Amino acid sequence: MANKRTYQFGKSQLTLEFSSITTSKAQVLVSSDDYYLSMGGGVSASILNAGGNVIALDAAKKVPAALGDVVVTTAGKLPAQYIFHAVTIGPDDSVMLPKETIRQTTKRCMQMLDTLQLDSIAFPTIGAGIAGFTYEDVAVQMAEVITEDLQKRQKPVYVTIYLFDRLGRKKEIDYLQFFEEFAARVPRIANQAVAAHTPMDPVKQPTAIDDGSETDDQIRMRRLNNLRKLIGSLEDKRFELEARLIELINSGEEEDITELRRKLDENQELRLGYLNELKSLSQKDSSYSTQAQASIKRPVSVFVSSSYKDLIGHRTAVKDQIMRRDMLFRGMETFGADPSRVTPAIKIVDEVRKANVYIGIFGVRYGYIDQATGLSMTELEFNEAETSGKPMFLYVIRDDAPVKVSDIEPDPAGKAKLDSLKSRMRKDYVVYM
Repeated sequence: MANKRTYQFGKSQLTLEFSSITTSKAQVLVSSDDYYLSMGGGVSASILNAGGNVIALDAAKKVPAALGDVVVTTAGKLPAQYIFHAVTIGPDDSVMLPKETIRQTTKRCMQMLDTLQLDSIAFPTIGAGIAGFTYEDVAVQMAEVITEDLQKRQKPVYVTIYLFDRLGRKKEIDYLQFFEEFAARVPRIANQAVAAHTPMDPVKQPTAIDDGSETDDQIRMRRLNNLRKLIGSLEDKRFELEARLIELINSGEEEDITELRRKLDENQELRLGYLNELKSLSQKDSSYSTQAQASIKRPVSVFVSSSYKDLIGHRTAVKDQIMRRDMLFRGMETFGADPSRVTPAIKIVDEVRKANVYIGIFGVRYGYIDQATGLSMTELEFNEAETSGKPMFLYVIRDDAPVKVSDIEPDPAGKAKLDSLKSRMRKDYVVYM
């Protein structure tokens, strides 16, 4: 039994192949995914598993995306040059119809071949997995867009559509017969069929992750994305520290080398912790949303995060209100001495993780910067609260608020990081000024 069939369009070819897209040697692999590019099931999970976590880390820098978008990332360990992430699952308020989504993402993928000067691309049946589009809609819409594109091309392009049923309900013959059915419906698709008979190899079925309700999906996608951002940030800092270490080794400055190695160890401990959490979240059904909802209903402890010098009065007022409501206050004032050999960054991440609710107060100072991560303690606290999905209450000082000149962040780099953090919060959250 043949497992693929090829059709000629001038110098270009369109091949239908019953196999996993991860076996393709094309320059581009297309992944069908949600607007957070969580790569949590079906084709996208198979690509992530084959290409490695570097794909997800790259994708995390480019979300959330809009329904119908195509996002370009590295292909990791795969032989392809790029992954095109076709966004087929949008937020609940998305209004694009399945047919429009298929046509738009397919068309954009073909257009981007020209932009990147590429000549081969491998598609899945876009949206026929987790997105739930019908195979008929997917087949007809992709056929019309791709064949129209190929007929206009002067230079040869090689397109493969990988037909794969993750639920195991179809066989290769079902797909080929179906292809001939819509080939008749779209006559221009098959100028000439090129024989391409190969033995049918068994293909391992990818396992879809059942994320539960829609609300659970959104919580899980956001958490995956935030974890990848944190890991990416730590990776960047690790490269910076390692480059500096090489310089010091060549210069023979032993004291500085010892300190730099300590910072690298701290960076590694944080990264491994986040990577372990990411692996666990990617492989198992997430019950986190239930835990998060329970913490909202019965908050026991509240972590208060802020810089100190410019916000002493604010912290005192908030602490007083927390204690008046019979809640437990957690913050830098309560850390005390710790006999264990734990770094401040790891300590504060653990303290935020223990709390049920996070309150962030952001004034005019960025605060002490942890050299192992390149981030202030305040931003590390914010990142951990965001990543773990805790209830977050954010307060940002008004631009016209009276402040002491001596309280304003004196370091230009710190000021830039503070402005970036505030901008990110205003974009992603409802903050109180």
